[in-house]
Amino acid sequence: MDLKANWPTIKRTFDAAIGSSRHCAIASVAPDGSPSVTPIGFIFLRDDRAAYYFEEHARQLPANLEHNPAVALLLVNSGAVFWASFLLRGRFSAPPGIRLKGVAGARRPATDAERKALAARIRPFRRFKGSDLIWSRLEHVRDIRIERCEPVTYPNVTEGLWR
Repeated sequence: MDLKANWPTIKRTFDAAIGSSRHCAIASVAPDGSPSVTPIGFIFLRDDRAAYYFEEHARQLPANLEHNPAVALLLVNSGAVFWASFLLRGRFSAPPGIRLKGVAGARRPATDAERKALAARIRPFRRFKGSDLIWSRLEHVRDIRIERCEPVTYPNVTEGLWR
């Protein structure tokens, strides 16, 4: 799939998936060669065909990336209205999900713009006790250079959703 031509659809699908499930799954390879999947709540897509995520709480993922920086991200729109619409109509109105494959970079301090994006996503929950306990010290990010995208497909109902 052509990333540049499909980037607007990729972004819309990414945003819908994050909006509905509040996280994505990042797959990596452990040093012993075994697969590992980590849920990441604060991941963002940029316009330059890259993503970044806040890495404070992940433990196995950073260790895996030191060994092998290849990653795969799975994002699925799990919204009840989205799926009810599909069940009623028999077709998806938008892609149901994407797999993004790429290479993770080094851990680095978050920029001011990245901290602002995080604050905007946390804003609806900031007054809850748990918010401060787990999100108050998110300071480091890791970039992911997206190299490939594979749509989540279902026979007979996802045709025509991508270029």
